[in-house]
Amino acid sequence: MSQEKKLFVVFGATGIQGGSVARAILADLIASKQFNVRAITRDPSKPAARSLAQQGAELMKADLEDKDSLRLALKDAYAVFAVTNFWETFDAAAETRQGMNVADVAKELDVKHLIWSSLIGISRITNNKLNGVVHFDSKARVDDYIRELSIPHTIVTLAIYAAFFFEILTPLPTAPPSYVLAFPEPTSAQTTVPIIDPTADLGKFVKGILLNPGKTLGQNFNVAGKEYTFEEIVTAAKGMGLDISFQPVDKETFKAGMAAKGFPNVICEGVSQAAQYIHEYGYFGGAGFEESHKVLLDPLTTLEETLRNSAILSQLKNGVDVTK
Repeated sequence: MSQEKKLFVVFGATGIQGGSVARAILADLIASKQFNVRAITRDPSKPAARSLAQQGAELMKADLEDKDSLRLALKDAYAVFAVTNFWETFDAAAETRQGMNVADVAKELDVKHLIWSSLIGISRITNNKLNGVVHFDSKARVDDYIRELSIPHTIVTLAIYAAFFFEILTPLPTAPPSYVLAFPEPTSAQTTVPIIDPTADLGKFVKGILLNPGKTLGQNFNVAGKEYTFEEIVTAAKGMGLDISFQPVDKETFKAGMAAKGFPNVICEGVSQAAQYIHEYGYFGGAGFEESHKVLLDPLTTLEETLRNSAILSQLKNGVDVTK
């Protein structure tokens, strides 16, 4: 007799993180025999949502601000992957509230495994010296809340997206197609940063966590593929054919550059403070990320593979002005 499948609810299923998680479970022979996937999205008509349905996911609409809709989304759930999107609203309080809403309903409905996608609490690590990286702290506050509620959980604290330096920062053109990757001082070409390709690899980590609750419940995993210096990052981009170099710039120049690209001050200040934090404390605050690799069942994507698949890198190579 076949064993009844458990229900795994995935939030943000058409986004970068949730999409990676949903696809990883649906495509895996072992995981797909143990779990049904309920893909939560605000718009089930999206092509990405329809693609998940074709792969076997149940689609459901839900709102992180509405606990009644969350109760429907989590009904009968054994496990939940929860992620919030600060970049959608640039509202730290809203992001924290949304994460807490999921935690409250998970507690209420007796979810057996809440997997929460988080970031480093920089204010806490620096004793409030650097308190402007609100898009990190907003998620870290939910970590504490989940622990307070005593929900069976695993927290995954993500490294920097590999695409961040090319798709968010957008290298500055000197004489296109030549570029400078600018990052705030006091970082240097030898500053190291841990990197993850969330689209390709986050699902691999979460799959391993979900399939091994005996080893992962109650744990906080720092999740990264590998650590690179800024020099190594631009060298990898050069290997893809992009003429680029790294250049530290002063904080105000960097913030002005980000603002010119349309980012609000909360991001401009946050990224500049994050650079100082990384230089002084290390991205994970002195901790490593090797423990997260012990749950992996699949090989990770290399930085070179990520860059090779980057649409914006291809545009930069061809001299397309992507800064507008």
